[in-house]
Amino acid sequence: MPSLSIILLSIALAIGVYGLLNKLRSRGSSSLSRRLPPGPRPWPIVGNLPHLGPVPHHSIAALARQYGPLMRLRLGLVDVVVAASAKVAAQFLKAHDANFSSRPPNSGAKYIAYNYQDLVFRPYGPKWRMLRKISSVHLFSGKALDDYRHVRQVCYPVY
Repeated sequence: MPSLSIILLSIALAIGVYGLLNKLRSRGSSSLSRRLPPGPRPWPIVGNLPHLGPVPHHSIAALARQYGPLMRLRLGLVDVVVAASAKVAAQFLKAHDANFSSRPPNSGAKYIAYNYQDLVFRPYGPKWRMLRKISSVHLFSGKALDDYRHVRQVCYPVY
């Protein structure tokens, strides 16, 4: 019997802490929440994952009919803005292209890619453009591909 009361107390405490953090987060980002597009009300912890159902693209189309072509979904604890039509996606990405040019930072890339210094994980900017230009000129030019044809044939023989 005492173990059941400990379990129930733990669950109640976890729900209380979650509610308190949620309230503090919504109070601290009130200006941000006004700028987000509309969307369905998320469930605690799992967010809008149950709204997606077994066929997510059909569910998103149904949600777009209800909330509009630009909507907010919460996947777990992460807010996601969904552009559900090609026209809105093109407009959204043209207006905010610099915001979406870089990959989001993560700890794995920080340690594997020498603090984001490689071409794949480097933030968009002049150094990234220089690395892309160097790789396209020296690695993927026609002459470079011809020079390394024998390596590709030895490593990946065609049967």
